[in-house]
Amino acid sequence: MGTIAVALTIGAIDPALLGVNPSDVLARVFGPPPGNQMATTTNSAIPPGAPIGGPFQLTDQLGQPVTDATYHGKYMLVFFGFSHCPDDCPLTLEKMALAMKNLGPLAQQIAPIFITIDPARDTPDVLDVYLQKFGPEMIGLTGSSTQITTVAHEYDVSFNTNDLEASGASLISHSTYLYLMGPDGKFLNLYPFTITVAQLTSALKAQVNQ
Repeated sequence: MGTIAVALTIGAIDPALLGVNPSDVLARVFGPPPGNQMATTTNSAIPPGAPIGGPFQLTDQLGQPVTDATYHGKYMLVFFGFSHCPDDCPLTLEKMALAMKNLGPLAQQIAPIFITIDPARDTPDVLDVYLQKFGPEMIGLTGSSTQITTVAHEYDVSFNTNDLEASGASLISHSTYLYLMGPDGKFLNLYPFTITVAQLTSALKAQVNQ
C-alpha cells in the first residue's frame, strides 16, 4: 500500500502562532462552506480484508497493557501520530472526537484509537493529558520503540524520527491516514486526513448500520 508522508515539526497548536488562517483550520475540520464540492473520498481503492493491521501489544493512557484483542467486538478507528504535532494530528483527532459525538449511541460500537509514533515522549501520562483536550472516549496507546515499530509495520505506516532541524527540534515525517478496522480486527477502509467531520460521521454510520 502506498503512503503519504507529511513533514511535521514541533510547534504551538494555536493556528495563529503557526501562521495559519483560523478560517482555513475550521474549513479543514468541518469541511468547506455549503455549496462547495468536497474534495475527499470515503472509499479507498483497497478492498476490505486486505492484509493491513494485525496483532499488537501496547499500553493505554491509563498505564494498562492492551492488545488488539482488547478491542475485538468493536470497530477500531485508528490514527498514528504524536502529541507534539502542531497541525494534522490535533486536527484529525478533533475530527474523530466530533464524529464520535455526532454518532450518538452508535459511538459505543467504535473505539477511537490514537497510536503514538513518538513513544520516548508520549508516555501514558502525557497521552492522558493530551487526549483530554479531545474527549473522554479517545484511547491513546504507546509502548516501547520496538512495539511501536511493529504495529506501524502491521498498518503499513511510514514514519521517520531520525531527522533533526537546524534548531535541534525533532522532525517526524509520518503517513496520516485513518484506518477503520472491523469488530473481527480485519481491515475495512482507509480515510485521508482531509476527510471532513460530516464525511467521517456518514461513513462510520453507514458501516456500523450494515
